Amino acid sequence: MPRIAEESIQKVADSSDIVEIIGGYFPLKRAGTSFRAICPFHKEKSPSFHVNPSRQSFHCFGCGAGGGVFRFVMDYEHIDFPNAVRKLAQRAGIVLVEDNDPKEQSRRDQRSRLLELHKEVSARFHRNLLRTHEAEHARAYLKRRGLTKEIAVDWQIGYAPAGWETLRNWAMEKGFTRDELVQGGLLSVRDGESQGGYDRFRDRLMFPIRNDYGEVVAFSGRILNDSQKEAKYVNSPETPIFSKGRVLFGLDKSKRSLIEAGSAIVLEGQIDLISAFEHGVRNVVAPQGTAFTSEQARLLRRFVEQVILCFDSDTAGQNAVEKSLPSLLAAGIEVRVASLPSGEDPDSLIRGQGVEAFSEKLSTARDFFDHTIERAIAEAAGQFGPREKAAVARKLGGYLELLPEAALRETTTAHVASRLGLSVSALQEAAAKNPVTLPEDDSRAPSSGSPLRRELKVSASTELICRLALLSPEVRLWLSNRTHPTPGELDPELELLKELLPPLEALREPSPSAVLALIPEELQSLVSGWELEKMPASPLAAVQDAIRNLQMIELKKKQVAVALQLKAPGLTSEKMMAIQKEILDLQGKLNDLFAPAS
Repeated sequence: MPRIAEESIQKVADSSDIVEIIGGYFPLKRAGTSFRAICPFHKEKSPSFHVNPSRQSFHCFGCGAGGGVFRFVMDYEHIDFPNAVRKLAQRAGIVLVEDNDPKEQSRRDQRSRLLELHKEVSARFHRNLLRTHEAEHARAYLKRRGLTKEIAVDWQIGYAPAGWETLRNWAMEKGFTRDELVQGGLLSVRDGESQGGYDRFRDRLMFPIRNDYGEVVAFSGRILNDSQKEAKYVNSPETPIFSKGRVLFGLDKSKRSLIEAGSAIVLEGQIDLISAFEHGVRNVVAPQGTAFTSEQARLLRRFVEQVILCFDSDTAGQNAVEKSLPSLLAAGIEVRVASLPSGEDPDSLIRGQGVEAFSEKLSTARDFFDHTIERAIAEAAGQFGPREKAAVARKLGGYLELLPEAALRETTTAHVASRLGLSVSALQEAAAKNPVTLPEDDSRAPSSGSPLRRELKVSASTELICRLALLSPEVRLWLSNRTHPTPGELDPELELLKELLPPLEALREPSPSAVLALIPEELQSLVSGWELEKMPASPLAAVQDAIRNLQMIELKKKQVAVALQLKAPGLTSEKMMAIQKEILDLQGKLNDLFAPAS
């Protein structure tokens, strides 16, 4: 990964006012010298989220979230640090200095070109749908599906014309190359063909696929007549900017609703999702025509801890439920299943019976294990005997083993065994005989929905020393030269300095916003509460006084411990004299601590 220079990070931090940035996401209300709002990172009724303009920090006194402007963008947008810096740099018009090797720079240039290509093509498809005569049947199809012009505009739905070279010729006139069209999956070529190529998408309704940052990275094209002898959907292939196993359709629009609801409703297709979203059910996502991959599960786990699978009621839909389970369960996500009436999908149910009927099915969604048992009982039609129970035990046993937490695995296993009338050992034996295979790239470690926060409280002296060390290069130099004793030997809390200071070595006088950007993220919520904007007239003298006080406390503790030895019975006169001498030596060191400098 390219490394962004610390000077660039500080420049971006200094140019990004935290009140202005956060106020662009949701309204802030002034409260004295700071601002406050309902915390976006946890549910609460009264505001405990505070933004301090002088410190350039935010802190929630309810959930402990805190940090600087980069930390906020990372947590709110669910992006990593380099992308948060780039996002704010672009906003401020700052050119970043990044250490790139030629291959990395080439890769970034290619990605930038392909993103620009997809942005232009999406706009072209959208104009086709709204304005051209040849898209009349596409507009009629949308009308039949209950999708208005306003919805088409909101989702930038488009139309790809029927010509074999229409898009190719237009894009090349715009300055894009044939190779870029091939790399982006917009042009299909035969094996070994170095020239030519034809449009992948022809006479189809086009849905732009966006990553969770909102960038168009691919397309899904639907036929406009279900009687056509063609695949119902044609999707972009794998490209340098798109991997179908890593993208969730609709996430760019629904991620705030996911966080607020704490759960995600997973639908099969784009039209189902758009229909639900536009009718007010907004915590929705859809995989790209496949079962959930481990990448998609980990991505979703950043936002929610529960999903409701709401696939079609046919056999294919139920198979999709089971194929999605391994990755979701292994990621630590609770899986529930909504049962739709026979022959219905979410879109048809909403259009036919209203969004209330759809919401009712969601509210009665059952845990996957209970759903599977109840479905098996219903299908057995009163003949749910020993063989049927054994079949369900074999089916569910392997899924139980995927649950990542031992306590959850044990309690769920006991629950399923009880429902089937089996012993836990019998169910575990069935699980051992029928293991469920995880995707090759899966990881059993679930990713957290929020950044790691170390719950820390430090003493006033530790806060003072660390705070001034962060802001003053003179203090950092003086502390680094101390060896007997080191700050950490005087007070274990001061081991924090080993984590806080190294990222700031390249900066002469870092600003408060740069400090909060560069220190380890698990310490940012702690430091965000410190008065980084306040610097005494002589920071080094203040730190030296604080260190002397710590030394004094340590010496007095030793004096007390040594003096207690005088009360031991049977001391010889020589031992008593040695103890008294040690007490006097400690007192001499105390006197030296506060003696005037020569």
